[in-house]
Amino acid sequence: MSLFDVAIAGAGPAGAVAARELARAGARVALIDGSHPREKPCGGGVTGRALDLVGAPVAMSGGQVIDTVAFEAAGRRAAVPLPDRDCLKVYPREAFDAAILRQAIDAGAHHVQRRATALTRSGAQWSIDTATGRIEARWLLGADGPAGVVRKHVFRPFDRRQLSIAAGSYVDGIDTREIVIGFVDRPSGYLWSFPRPGHLAVGTCAQADETSAADMHAVTDRWLEGYAPAAGRPRRRYAWPIPSLAARDLDAEQPSGDGWMLLGDAAGLVDPITREGIFFALRSGMLAASALATASPAKTYADGVRDELHDELRRAARLKAGFFRPRFTGLLIDALDRSSAIREVMIDLIGGRQPYAGLKRRLLSTMEVGLMIRVVLGR
Repeated sequence: MSLFDVAIAGAGPAGAVAARELARAGARVALIDGSHPREKPCGGGVTGRALDLVGAPVAMSGGQVIDTVAFEAAGRRAAVPLPDRDCLKVYPREAFDAAILRQAIDAGAHHVQRRATALTRSGAQWSIDTATGRIEARWLLGADGPAGVVRKHVFRPFDRRQLSIAAGSYVDGIDTREIVIGFVDRPSGYLWSFPRPGHLAVGTCAQADETSAADMHAVTDRWLEGYAPAAGRPRRRYAWPIPSLAARDLDAEQPSGDGWMLLGDAAGLVDPITREGIFFALRSGMLAASALATASPAKTYADGVRDELHDELRRAARLKAGFFRPRFTGLLIDALDRSSAIREVMIDLIGGRQPYAGLKRRLLSTMEVGLMIRVVLGR
């Protein structure tokens, strides 16, 4: 039986990019995931800053270029043209994830095409059971999602209130370059329509303790009935949980411990406003790989996650309550219609170029005083 330096459960963006970086540095890596090739329920929007992390070969492979993002609230609409092709692209997750997995394999990672089913720890070594045998490793990285086996074993599962439910449909036979973001009042959340090559990925999400998959499907279906490009097109339904943590939850998270690290969705690293997790997954994978080259990997990784990723997510969590209120979303549509400065702010938020840390200050500089007051006070 071979002993690996690192075993990674989950070969999505977080696990695959960690495996890629570790293998390039000479580590013996087992990447455990039997789900490929697969399409993952997800909008598939990849921001410019996330594309910078995966590199040109992945960024240029099969993404749908977006020209316009339309925002909708209470029957009103404002369209925001995107200024360049690299601000945001939309990928089928089957293609995007496979491209990073191929990079990891080409770098020397060993892909175990099975699911991790059980974990045991003996001394300084992990044993990971799969349907075809046992894998031994010194370090275990959990990148197997919010309901994965690693988080449940090393830390604790998410509570229902810490999750969002996303439910929607793939709509086949549509070719468009328009993203639609619709704000939903009850329950508080939002709807998205992301165009991929050959189909749309449309869904709605809200906190799991405030809604159900059936309610979210109903919201999505009503919107699709009024969206002309989707009329009469076949649909394929999907639903999945997304971590959506409050600031106090992030404070209580433990990203790593004795011989283990949690990455991406398994670590709750998802923007609680947009539910965008691909950038945070990729960045956590890179932080994990670099931390494993230090004298204190667990501490180095936890410090990096808290200082860089938790800081941004905590700011988003504090803004979230005010962001989805009808008074704010209506004002936002007004501002997008009349203010080029507000449109520029939203473009940079969409592309991941505007962090939450400077959002209030930048809104102040637009002179949109009413909007600024509601963002700052959460009203």
